[in-house]
Amino acid sequence: MKKFITGALAAALTLAFAIPTFACTGTYVGKYMTEDGSRMVARTEDIGGGHTKRFEVIPRTTYKNGEYFVDEQTGFKYPQPAVVYKYTAVPDSEVEDDGIYAEIGFNEYGVAVDATVSASPNEAVLAVDPLVDDGLREANIPTIVLPRVQSAREGVELIASIVEEQGAAEGNVLMIADKNEAWYMEIYSGHRYAAIKMPDDVVSVFPNCFMLDYVDLSDTENVIASADLIDFAKENGFYKEYNGKFHAALSYGEELTTGNRDRLWGGINFLAPELNIPYDAEVFPLFFKPSEKIALKDVMELQRYRYEGTERDPETATDEVRVIGTERQAECHILQFKDEYPTELGGVMWMTMGNAEHSVYLPTYGNITETNEEYLVKTADYDANSAYWKFRSLSTLAELNREKYGQGVRDFWSAYEDMLIEKQEEADKEIVKLYESGFVSDAQKFATELGMSIADDAMEKADTMFNELMQYVATEAGRANKNPYTPSITLENTAE
Repeated sequence: MKKFITGALAAALTLAFAIPTFACTGTYVGKYMTEDGSRMVARTEDIGGGHTKRFEVIPRTTYKNGEYFVDEQTGFKYPQPAVVYKYTAVPDSEVEDDGIYAEIGFNEYGVAVDATVSASPNEAVLAVDPLVDDGLREANIPTIVLPRVQSAREGVELIASIVEEQGAAEGNVLMIADKNEAWYMEIYSGHRYAAIKMPDDVVSVFPNCFMLDYVDLSDTENVIASADLIDFAKENGFYKEYNGKFHAALSYGEELTTGNRDRLWGGINFLAPELNIPYDAEVFPLFFKPSEKIALKDVMELQRYRYEGTERDPETATDEVRVIGTERQAECHILQFKDEYPTELGGVMWMTMGNAEHSVYLPTYGNITETNEEYLVKTADYDANSAYWKFRSLSTLAELNREKYGQGVRDFWSAYEDMLIEKQEEADKEIVKLYESGFVSDAQKFATELGMSIADDAMEKADTMFNELMQYVATEAGRANKNPYTPSITLENTAE
C-alpha cells in the first residue's frame, strides 16, 4: 500500500485525532454463564481513534539489587525484582510520551492483568484522602504487576500494598485473573481500595464508575480491601447504604453520569434483555444472570454495540448518547480462560486493533514468544506498515457511511471471526496435547507461529479491503456507486 493519505482519508483521520475522552467499558462472564465453559474478561480501550497501539512480548530478564522501575512523567518508582517474568503487553506508541499504558497481557505463569477502567472518587473522599501525584497510575499497573506475580491473588495483594504505602494517582477499576480465579478491584482514593474474587455464575458490565456494593471485610478468602474502608467512610461523613447495607460505590464514587448510565443500561440489556433493566434505575447491579448462556461472539458484538433499534440509538436519539461501540476505541480485547489450559498457557486473547465495529478479533495464546513486526511499529502518526493503522484506516473509511461503505466490511470480518472461533477448537486440542506430552517449547513455538500467521492473513485482507474501499469512496465524487461496497476477497486460503 502506498504511504500517503488521500483527501478523503485525511479528513476522516482528522476526526479520529480529536481530543480523546478517557473512557473504557469492562465485561466479565463467569465460566458457568458461557456456552463453552470458559471464563471471559474483556474491555474496550476508548482513549481515542487516532491513538496508536502496539502488541509485544517482554522477555524474561534480570536486575541488579537497587534498580528501580521509574515513571518518568510522575516520579513514581518501585524496586525491580531480581528476575522479571516474561509477559505480553499492548502499550501505547512510545513517541506519545505519557507513559507505557501496557493495558493488557499474560505473564509466563498464566496471570493476566486488564488495566484499567478509569473511575472518579467524589469530592468528600478526595478532601480527606486525596490522590497522590507520584502514586500508582494506570500507565504503570501491568508493567509493575505482570513481571512480579505468579497468581491473580498475588497481583491484587501487590497493588494493595503499593496503594497503602505509596498511594494511588487515579481512581481505577481493573481485573486480574488466572486459570483458577478472577479478581475485580476498585481503587477509590489516595490510599483506599477494595477487591473481590468474582463468582463463576455471574456476568458484569462496568463503565467508568465504581460498582461494588456491600464489601464483607471479614471474608478474607474472597475480599482484599482497606481495613478501614467502612469506618473511614463513617468517620468522614460520606458513608452511604443501599437496602440497609454499606454500599462502597455510593460512598466513594461520583454520582452516575449519563455516559455511564448509557453503557450500564445498554450492556445489561444486550446480554440479558429479559431483565428489562430500566434506563432510570436508581442503582445498577454489578452482578446479573442472563437466562441464556453467553458466547464469545456475544461479547465481541457487545463491544460493537451502538444500541441499534432502541430508544438510545444515536442515529435517532435527540440527545448525545455514549455508546459502547464508540469510534474512540484504540483497541478491544477479550481474554478466555479454559479449565483444560495448562497454567503456563494462561489463556487466549482475542484482540482487535482500532474500533471493533469494523475491525476483527484475532486470537493469540498467552505463551507466545514473538509478535508480527507490524505490531511493533513505534509511531503515533499514520503508517501503512503499522498493524494498528491497517485496521484503523479501514474502519475510518467504513464509518463514513455505515450502510454503503461499512456493512460489507463488517459482514466479511464477522464471517472471518466465525471461522477463527471454529478453528480455535482444533488449535486448543493441539496445544494442550503438546503440554501434556511435556513439549513446552514446542507449544510456545506452535502458539507463536499460529498467532503470527493469523495476523499476517488478516492484515493482508485489511490492506486489500482498504485499497478497494478507498477507490470506491473516491469514485463517489463523480458518479455515485449504485451498489454498496462488497469486498472481492473470500475466506479461502486463510491461514491454517
